[in-house]
Amino acid sequence: MVMYDSEEDGDRRNRDKFPRERDSRREDDRYGTKRSSSSRRDDGKRARHGSESDNGDAKNDDFSGPMLTFKKFLMTQEDDISDSAALAAYNEYKQEYKRKELQRFFDAHKTEEWFRHKYHPEESATIRDAHMADVKKRLEIFNDMKSKGCFDDLTLDLQHAREIIRTMDTLVVRLEGGSEEDVEALKHEKIEDDSLFDLGEKKSDEDTSADKDEARGSESEANEEGREKRKKTLLHKTSSVFMRNVPATVKIADLEAICSRSPGFLRIALSEPHADRNFSRRAWATYKREVNIKEICWTLNQTKLNDSTDLSVILNRDLTRRIRGISGVTSHKDVAQNDIKQAAKLVALMDKRLGLFCEDEPKEERDKDIFTGVDLVATSKNPLLRQVRPVLRECDEPSAEEEEMLGISRCAPSEPAAAADEKIPYVRDETLLHALDLLILYLRMVHSIDFYGHIEYPNEDAMPNRCGMLHVRGLLPTQFGSSEDGTKLVSTKFNTEFISGFNHRLESGLMQASYVTPDEMEKMGKKDGDKEVEAFIQANTVELSQDKWLCPLSGKKFKGPDFIRKHLTSKHDEKLREVREEAVFYNNYLADPNRPVEVKPPPAPAPREEERRDDRYRDRNERSDRGGDRSYATSTDRRNRGYAGFGSGGPPRDRGPRFTPESSRPLTSYRDLDAFPID
Repeated sequence: MVMYDSEEDGDRRNRDKFPRERDSRREDDRYGTKRSSSSRRDDGKRARHGSESDNGDAKNDDFSGPMLTFKKFLMTQEDDISDSAALAAYNEYKQEYKRKELQRFFDAHKTEEWFRHKYHPEESATIRDAHMADVKKRLEIFNDMKSKGCFDDLTLDLQHAREIIRTMDTLVVRLEGGSEEDVEALKHEKIEDDSLFDLGEKKSDEDTSADKDEARGSESEANEEGREKRKKTLLHKTSSVFMRNVPATVKIADLEAICSRSPGFLRIALSEPHADRNFSRRAWATYKREVNIKEICWTLNQTKLNDSTDLSVILNRDLTRRIRGISGVTSHKDVAQNDIKQAAKLVALMDKRLGLFCEDEPKEERDKDIFTGVDLVATSKNPLLRQVRPVLRECDEPSAEEEEMLGISRCAPSEPAAAADEKIPYVRDETLLHALDLLILYLRMVHSIDFYGHIEYPNEDAMPNRCGMLHVRGLLPTQFGSSEDGTKLVSTKFNTEFISGFNHRLESGLMQASYVTPDEMEKMGKKDGDKEVEAFIQANTVELSQDKWLCPLSGKKFKGPDFIRKHLTSKHDEKLREVREEAVFYNNYLADPNRPVEVKPPPAPAPREEERRDDRYRDRNERSDRGGDRSYATSTDRRNRGYAGFGSGGPPRDRGPRFTPESSRPLTSYRDLDAFPID
C-alpha cells in the first residue's frame, strides 16, 4: 500500500500524475539528462530496428508502413555512403517497396469475386466469353437493322431525337428477344423525353398536330388487341432499384438470390469497386416494368445480406433526357472530317481489343499491333470500315479549289496559327455525315460507346437501361453571324480549338493505349510458374533425420526428397496446378496498367505562410493589449492552481480572469481534469 506524507500531498500527486511526467521530459530536454550522445543518424537507426516505428522499415521483410522519404531513408544508411550509392539504394528500396505493396494487395483481395473475375485465368476467361457473346449478338442485330434500311434516313442531329430514340428502342427490344410484331408496335408508342420538350418551341405546327393525332390514336385503342400491343412495347422499359454500398466480399449469386425472391426479376449488375470507399460496389437490380417497384424496394430494405449487411435500397429513376446535344459546329464539314477519322480509329481499336473480325489472331499479337502503332483502319476487316474508306480518303485529300471557292485561306508557315481567325461559310456535307453516323451508331450499339460524349458504358447488358443515352449534334451556334446572302458563318479559330480539345479528350480517354512492358513486369515481381512449383515442392520437403523426410502437405514420411517429389507430382497434381495458376493470376494483375491499388490518405497540408504570419501578428497584438506582461503568458498553470486554493497569485477569489475588450477568444485553461471543483 502506498503511503503519503499528508492528505494534501496525496491529492496533489494524483492531480499531477500527467504533468509530472511531462515536466520530467521537459527537465530532460532542458538539462540534457537521459539523452543519448549518439548522432542524429544513429537515433534514426535505432528507430528503424523498432517494430513499432512509424517511419517504416527500409529493411523489414513486409515493408509495412508508408514509404520512406529520401531524407528518412538516408538516416538508415551508413555515414560514409556516397550520393550515387544512396540514390541507387533508394531506387532499389522503392522498387522493393512497390513489389511488396502489390503482393500485399493481391493476397488481401485474391479470394474476392470481383478480383477473380478480372484477373483469374479461368474465371476472367468465362467473363470475357460472356461479354464477347453479348457483343456478337449486338453486332448481329446492328447488321440486320442496317440491311433493312433502318439507318438510311436517320441523322444524328438533335432535331431528330424522336427517330433516334425509336431506333435505340428497336435495338433493346431485339436484345430482349422481341419479335417483329414487338418492333412494329414501337411505331405506335408515344415518346416522352425532355429532349423533345426542349425542341417544342422549334417544332412546326404540322409536327405538333401529328403528335397530337398520334397520342389520340394510341389512347383510343381500347380493344384487347391494342392492350396486348401496348404490353409488348414494355419490353424495352424496366423498373429498377439501386444499392449504393455493397461490400466487396459479397458475391453476385448471393445478391441475385435475394433480389430474385421478388416477382419480375430480370438481372443484377455491379459496378467496379471503389478504392476510396474500401472497394465497395454499387448495384442495380432490374425488374419488369409492370411490377410494384416500391413494394419490392421496401421488401429488400427489410432483408439483410448475410444476416448482417443492410442493402440500403432506393428507387432508380428512369432516364428523362436520353438524347443530349453538343455544339452544333460538329456538323460543319471541317469538323466532321476530323470526327469521321477519329471514329474510324476508335472502331478499329475496339474491334482489335475484343477480337472482332480477327478471331484467328492471338491476344498477344493483337496487343502488339495496338501498341506498336499499326494502322488498324487500313488492316481492319470490318465491312463497315470498308464501306466508309472512300469517304476517309476524301478527308485525307483536301481540295485546294474547294477551299478557294469557300474563301478558306491557309496560314503561311511564318504566321502564328492563333492569328488565323476568319469567318467562313458553314458547309454541311450530307454524304460525309451519313458515313459518320453509321460509325457512331456502330460504336453505340455494338461497343456501348458514346462517341460525342466520350463515354463508355461497361457491362451495359446487365444494367437497367440498355442503349439508354446518346450525345448527338446540337444546333449550330449563332454568335458568328451570317453573310450578306444569309449563309451562316463559323469561325476557323473556334473550329480549330474545338477539334483540338475533342481529339485530346478522345486520346486521353477512350483511345488511350497503356501497356506494361516485360521489363516493367520483371521489376514488379513477375512470377515464373515452374519456379513457383519448385519452391512449393521444396517447402513440402522437410528432413527429419538421415533417410527420413516428411511431406507436410500429406503428413507422410519418405526415405528421400525424390520420393516426395514423385509423391507430389502423382498424388497432388491439382495442388501444383493451383500454384501455376496463381502465378498466372498474379501476372495478370501486374499486366493491367489500370490495376487497383490501396488508396493512401493524403498527407496533412502544411500551414500556409500567410496563416503563420497571421498567427504571429495575433500573438503580438494580444501581448501588447496586456501591457507587455510576460508573466501573464508564462505562468498560466501556476495562476490557475492559485485560483483553486493551492498556491499564491492569480486573480482574487470570486473574480474571473482579466480579458481585454479587443480579445474575443477566451483564455485557455490548463487545470487538471481531476482537480477539485471551483467554488
